Order: sequence, then C-alpha cells, then structure tokens
Amino acid sequence: MDEYQLYPVLLQLKLPWKVERVSLDSIKKTVEIYITHEKGSKLLCPMCRKECMVYDHLRERVWRDLDSIEFMTFVHANPPRISCQEHGIIEAVMPWAEKTSRFTMRFETRSIRMLQNMDTFNFTEIMKLSWKQAWNILERAVKRGRDRKSGHPSIIGIDEKSYRKGHKYITLVYDMNRNGVEYIAYDREKESIDGYYRTLTEEDLSNIKAVSMDMWDPFMSSTMEYIPDAQSKIVFDRFHVMKHVNEAVDATRKQENKELQKSGMADLKGTRYIWLYAMENLPDKYREKYNELKRSNLQTGKAYSMKENIRDLWNAPSIESARKYWDSWYNWIIHSSVDAMKDVARMMKVHIRN
Repeated sequence: MDEYQLYPVLLQLKLPWKVERVSLDSIKKTVEIYITHEKGSKLLCPMCRKECMVYDHLRERVWRDLDSIEFMTFVHANPPRISCQEHGIIEAVMPWAEKTSRFTMRFETRSIRMLQNMDTFNFTEIMKLSWKQAWNILERAVKRGRDRKSGHPSIIGIDEKSYRKGHKYITLVYDMNRNGVEYIAYDREKESIDGYYRTLTEEDLSNIKAVSMDMWDPFMSSTMEYIPDAQSKIVFDRFHVMKHVNEAVDATRKQENKELQKSGMADLKGTRYIWLYAMENLPDKYREKYNELKRSNLQTGKAYSMKENIRDLWNAPSIESARKYWDSWYNWIIHSSVDAMKDVARMMKVHIRN
C-alpha cells in the first residue's frame, strides 16, 4: 500500500475527494497532504445539504491534522465553491473540517479530550500550538455543544481555570444539569461573566434557579446585576469553600516552616501534602510523620484540625443543626491564634447564607 492508498484510508476520505500527492520533509519533520476532488463531481451545499455543481475554487487553505508518527501533518486543498439554486454561489462543505477552523475535526476532537485532562499550558506545549489556537478550539467546541442543545440551563456553575503560570485564567460557565460547558471567557473579571449573561434573554435569566461559584467578588457582582433575586440563588459549593480552607492551612504551614527554619528546626519540611489529605484518605506512608507532628502542638496541626472539623458541616441533618455547628466552629477559630484560618472564617461568615 503506497501513500496514495494509505492516506485516503487514514483521512477517511470518500469520493469524490482523493489524495493528489504527499510530501514529506525529514528535516522539518512534516507531512504535507494535498487533497482534490474528481473533475465534474457534485459537492454538498452547507445550507441545504444538496449536491451541486462546482463553480470555482478559492485559494489554497491548510489544516493541521493529527501527527503521523511524530511528523506534524498538514492537509492542503483549494476549497471549491458550488452553485446552489437556492443559496447561490457558496463554499462547499469540506468533510474534514469546519468552515472557520484551520484544524481537522479529528485534531479538534483529540484536543478537547486532552484539554479535559490537563491545563492549557501543557496542552499547547505537547501539541505545539499557540494559546490563541487552543482558545479557538475551545470556543468552537463550546459553540458546537450549545448548538446541539435546546434552551438554556436553569442551574449553572461558574469557575476559573489557570492556563499558565502568573495568574493567567479563563472563566468557564457550566450547565450543571447536563454536565457541559456553556461559555468560556478570558480572565476572571466581572466582564468575563457579564459576557455570558448578555447572551441570555430576560426570560432565560429569570429561569436560572441557582448559580454555584467561588467566593470571588467579580463573579458575585455580575450575577447580582443580571440575575433576578440573585442573593437567594448564589450557592458557594463545598469544593470551593474547602479550597479556601486548604489554602489557609497551607499558608499556616509556610509561615510556620519559615519560623522553625530560623531556629534550625525542619519539622515541617516536606510535609505539604500531608495537610492536604482528608484524614480518612491519608496514605499509610504519611501516618507516622503525621502522628509525630500532631504531638508537637504546631500551628499547622491546629489549622489541619480546624479544616477537618468544618467538613462535618455538610453532614448536618438540618439547617438548624448546621447553623449551630457553624457558630461553634466559627467561635473556636476566631478565638484561636491561627491567623490564616481566622481570615477564611471571616470570609465564610460574610457569605454564610449562601
């Protein structure tokens, strides 16, 4: 099987499309595949999906495809325009890619799967893409998902995701009912969420029953502005609350570790991950060290105990008992000497009704 037989199979080309030629550059490590169609063939109109005669061709366009054994692979073609009786002269359907994309659908499908399991920075490094290219792939995926849906979600989640070092973020809006991404935006400012809410009608906004988010002022401010009766609909989920608590434990460890090292002690060195585990999930390899530290009356140990105790808040059988548990926990923290935990407790108190 030569390349003229191999690549049509790999690219899943169907008549009238065919591989015209293949070029390989062993120095640049690239494969260039040139695709054309049979003369006199009819191609699909993107609007009505009817077969129409070819009118002319546009300039050559290039699409990135999945690598061929570590060789970056590119598909070349002159997009044909067809003459449709209903829609006039219009660019024909290119079966391997969306009209506005410069990547094949195979490449974009693989990219989305990767982005679901890694941060954007590592993805761009592995796939040899720019941040803008990765962003465009994400945007098209979200649009495809929204186009397949009918209506807008009644329960949404708002979250931020870091895509590179230096506090660079994107904001994501999730459909909590159907577990899909509704919207993505640069940064994590108020405008990031404003953009999503502006795509909704007044009826859509009124139909939103709950908004799950972090205790991040720009997200709250935008939601309060656009969602009717937003105060009663904003929910700070357990994951984000515990994220703040864990950060307070880690801040306590860092500060105390600096003070101990000044005294020539290294009790907390290399213990970061011990304090991030829930007690029941603490690996056996850490238990001996944890028990040793527990007996030493360190501030970090106290912060860890506070963290473990607040987890029981979500196990309360009723709102009344949860309120009593919260009051008891809050009083304990505020009268303690663990400053980072006191800060997070005060922040939680401001938003306790949510």
